[in-house]
Amino acid sequence: MSLIPRDSWNDFSHMFDHAFPTMRPKWGSGVFSPKVDVLDKETAFEIIADLPGVDKKDISITYENGMLTLSASTLQSDEQTEIDKVIHKERYEGKMVRSFTLSDNVQPQDIYAEFTDGVLVVVVPKVEPTKSEPKHIEIS
Repeated sequence: MSLIPRDSWNDFSHMFDHAFPTMRPKWGSGVFSPKVDVLDKETAFEIIADLPGVDKKDISITYENGMLTLSASTLQSDEQTEIDKVIHKERYEGKMVRSFTLSDNVQPQDIYAEFTDGVLVVVVPKVEPTKSEPKHIEIS
């Protein structure tokens, strides 16, 4: 009797990974990119990142030279003993990084973030477009 249910789609995925190893990042490669949604709202961009199992204190958000970088890490669990043997592992443990190049129409000094239930929401306010009156140019 197997503790892990057989999944034929998972078998296909493993076969694909074996045939094309560079097509998908490996969990054990050291750095992982969390899944994100980027929304273009009327007054701001919103970046929503799934960070399950991450503590707020282990998240860093930086802005430098037009680049917004989200970094987070999870620690390896100490639940196992020396005699425990991992049969199957899918949960990621380690460092996660995701970077975004921001356009010139944002206000980096007003960026803020909220973190609730493993979901990070970063709000990047847009610069309000200035309405300029057309200027009449005299011809000499």
